[in-house]
Amino acid sequence: MKIPVNELKEIIIHILDKRGIEDSSVIAEHFIEAELRGHSSHGVQRVIPLVKGIELGTIERKLNYKILKSTSSSLLIDARRSIGIVLWNKIINELEFKEPISIVAVRNASHIGFLGYYTRKLAEKGYSAIMFGNAEPAVVFPGKAEKLLSTTPLSISIPSNPPVVLDMALSLTARGKIIEAQRKGEKIPYGVAVNERGEITTDPTEALKGGLIPLGGVKGFYLMLTLELLTSFLTGSAVGPEVKGVLNTENPPNKGEVLIVINPKFTEEENHGIDLMRRILGSLPGDRGDKLLKNSGNEINVDEKLFNTLNEMAKKIPYF
Repeated sequence: MKIPVNELKEIIIHILDKRGIEDSSVIAEHFIEAELRGHSSHGVQRVIPLVKGIELGTIERKLNYKILKSTSSSLLIDARRSIGIVLWNKIINELEFKEPISIVAVRNASHIGFLGYYTRKLAEKGYSAIMFGNAEPAVVFPGKAEKLLSTTPLSISIPSNPPVVLDMALSLTARGKIIEAQRKGEKIPYGVAVNERGEITTDPTEALKGGLIPLGGVKGFYLMLTLELLTSFLTGSAVGPEVKGVLNTENPPNKGEVLIVINPKFTEEENHGIDLMRRILGSLPGDRGDKLLKNSGNEINVDEKLFNTLNEMAKKIPYF
């Protein structure tokens, strides 16, 4: 069913405001943009675990972070269970990245949404950015059945017009897409996930009990592992099977994210390669999301089950 953007945004803001959640419009706008850009796995359905964490007390209603270390080009933050979207939105909008390279490391924030939201904003300001992080384990070692790593989200942006924005999980699919398929009663593509016995499955319920397969097999797994180890090393976050509280918000969040910002004023600013490859390929990372956003008609396709849940959450407080 197609819902007008403004109507859906108002429902989300109402749900959040009734629970005293800070910057409800910032959160709603993030989820709405995720939907409009084709990232429904990180869109409106994420309202549910956020509200659950708020009601259970595992996520703070208002920012509660602490700056642990700070220099002109670096920042280490303990979010202390703050809402990740609100905190990272503040970081992106308020920090000035004047140095050639700047780094921001955050631990213990709740789910921060889709990383491309932040790297795109930086690209629009003229910066290149690399952002990655970890979450609850969802990915298995090829040929095994035990979940060890998160989907290891990664986003890279390059300023141009329009900006190049890569935003992807390093698993063959995002975990949110499995959850979405389960809710809709749909099958998942063959070859992206295994069941508890390590066998390929197209059943989303079995896939959630089992795990996702990494992009690129064993090589992909070790790329994911190294990025997760780097995340933990730089932020002090939990890693692998220790990570909790991202989707299953019965537990406080203990994950981490790293943002590296490159100021190209100190290097070269050459868009020839971008222009050339866009001519050859027809599109580059980020273009599809721009096209979806432009052609959305100010409506979002939301399945009936999710829409009904949102309406129930708006009326029943607490919901969980």
